Amino acid sequence: MIDLSGSPAPWPDEATRLWADRVGRAARQADLWTVPAPQGDEVLREVLATQLGLTVEQLTITASLRAAALTYARRFGHVVLERPTYPGVVPVLAGAGAQVTRASWDELLKGAFGGEPWDTLLWFTSPGRNPDGRTLTGQERARVAELAAEGHRVVVNETYAWFCGQAGTPAGADSVGTLHKLRGVGARLGWMAGPGCFEEAFPELLGTPPSPVWQRAWGLFLRDGGLDLLRDGLLAQVDAAKDAFRERLASAHGIEFPAFDGPNALIPLDPRAAEAPAPTAEQLEESALAALHEEGFKAVAARHFDTEGPALRATFFGVGAAEAVRFADAVARSPRTALRLRCQGHT
Repeated sequence: MIDLSGSPAPWPDEATRLWADRVGRAARQADLWTVPAPQGDEVLREVLATQLGLTVEQLTITASLRAAALTYARRFGHVVLERPTYPGVVPVLAGAGAQVTRASWDELLKGAFGGEPWDTLLWFTSPGRNPDGRTLTGQERARVAELAAEGHRVVVNETYAWFCGQAGTPAGADSVGTLHKLRGVGARLGWMAGPGCFEEAFPELLGTPPSPVWQRAWGLFLRDGGLDLLRDGLLAQVDAAKDAFRERLASAHGIEFPAFDGPNALIPLDPRAAEAPAPTAEQLEESALAALHEEGFKAVAARHFDTEGPALRATFFGVGAAEAVRFADAVARSPRTALRLRCQGHT
């Protein structure tokens, strides 16, 4: 089974050996076991600030993206969350008491969301948004900066900057993210960065972040070549698989699949390809998933990300170029994909 459902790939042996060594070094540093580091380990903060183009003094280590969402939900009564987006923050924001409104980027950028600026948080994901790989353009970034200047609190989830490069957080916006996409939820680390973030997050920081020993281990690993090993291995493999997928669709099937940033892409489905009566979006997605599963591929239904129409999300973690070519062939010949209909001249 070729897994495109989003599970991060195992690390190469060289990265695992480096990680194990740096864990040992951190464990042997006695002060990490006894001295609190409420804003986060200094080595990890410095590495993240350097890699992400953030101000180290404004960067705070969290347990995850959800942990940062807890702080924002406590501080703001109204959260306007992009759609589509990663679903994990939705129950956190709502469960912590915030009113959550879903809005497209067009609606967010137009300011069509209501609420008082001082009590309203706007949430974007860029670069490489999950699930569709969308990234804020220069014009959109300028508009985000305008919204922040107008008094809105703007948060940009930059989790996928590892895969996309970093253009810098839009002026006036907070940066949040997680290390989970580098290995999995076992990483148990994230960040939030912006003026006042540490002070605002302090109640959550009293009990949620991982041990300073764990943070130092990650900081040493990333600083001492670990991130370079991942970029040369796993992250480069994602780029190669994406390129092979798009090239195969174009050269073998005449389908120009739109470029996308990061590891995630949406494959649209078309209900006109199904037998009467017309299926629901959920039925169409489940049917497409089952058909791909029979051919040896595992993907994810896009409805979980609040997409506008039926689609599948494919994530190119740990997928080789040859496997991506096979996936492209399966997608192109599927009677359920809108890509196939588009190729045949349908609108």
